[in-house]
Amino acid sequence: MKKLIAVFLVLAVVVLTFASCGKLDFLDKFGVDNELESQSEQESQSEQESQSEQGTEGLFYYPLPDGTYGVSAGTAKYCEEIIIPATHNEKAVTQIVNEGFIECTNLKSVEIPDSVTSIGYIAFSGCSSLVNVTIPDSVKSLGTAAFGACDKLANVTIGNGVTSIGGSAFSNCRGLTSVTIGDGVTSIGELAFSCCSGLTSITIPDSVTSIGYAAFDNCSGLTSITIPDSVTSIGEGAFANCKGLTSITIGNGVTSIGDRAFSNCDGLTSISIPDSVTSIGYATFQGCDGLTSITIPDGVTSIGGSAFSVCSGLTSVTIGNGVTSIGYEAFSGCSGLTSITIGNGVTSIGDRAFL
Repeated sequence: MKKLIAVFLVLAVVVLTFASCGKLDFLDKFGVDNELESQSEQESQSEQESQSEQGTEGLFYYPLPDGTYGVSAGTAKYCEEIIIPATHNEKAVTQIVNEGFIECTNLKSVEIPDSVTSIGYIAFSGCSSLVNVTIPDSVKSLGTAAFGACDKLANVTIGNGVTSIGGSAFSNCRGLTSVTIGDGVTSIGELAFSCCSGLTSITIPDSVTSIGYAAFDNCSGLTSITIPDSVTSIGEGAFANCKGLTSITIGNGVTSIGDRAFSNCDGLTSISIPDSVTSIGYATFQGCDGLTSITIPDGVTSIGGSAFSVCSGLTSVTIGNGVTSIGYEAFSGCSGLTSITIGNGVTSIGDRAFL
């Protein structure tokens, strides 16, 4: 039941965050006081707390099946600085438990020891005073919304041990300006950095192979992005509504660009689509008013519906010979378009494709 409720809440926040960047919506959907939390969940949490051991520093420790301990804020919830010990009762502290430090609003600094291997679901979500976080190389798992809605979080270093950045992990961290992603990360999850409006640049390491749904949606401060050759897919809405984005470099490993991936990036002036790309999704570049010309390489076989619609600054389009179909309203509303070259492979042009 708990897993089903968690899935429902994640899906709900996905819809809300893609549409807007409201902190209250975020906390309502992920918070421990959510009205959808069942009585059995509350009883389970109470049972867990009854089994906890309080340390001298006020933290609560929870015995784990492998003989190690998980940790939560306990009575240290209102502290400004927390140093999590590597051991408790001479046994390793390996987990920051789900909701462990949620809404510790006074917390400005936390030190995570090298013994920790996992940071749980919404572990530090809503820690509105937290400024800097270093996730050590020992951490392998970074849970959903682990640091979501940490308003003042400015600097994040993700260690090399993390392989996947969980969904909404840093969503709504509006003050975030610097992120260092470790070389072990292979996937950036859905909404991972969505609504991080202060983020001006980010380096995606060569280890990353996929960028998830709306991963950087509404990162309005981003000005340029380089997607390395290791990435094979760019998810739906991955960089949508990044209105400050002027330059994008897409690596040669990318084969598909998802629906709305760069929609409403109206500061974007140019983009080079590599030969590796075979499909451009629905509304992928819709509303990119700053684009003036576009060349679709021969490797692309299909251009989705509304792919470049309402790109009012677009004057020139060259469509490669590999394209067989141009979708419905693909270039609709491109009022400045004066030159179109259509490759000889096109067999289907959708309704209103160029109206």
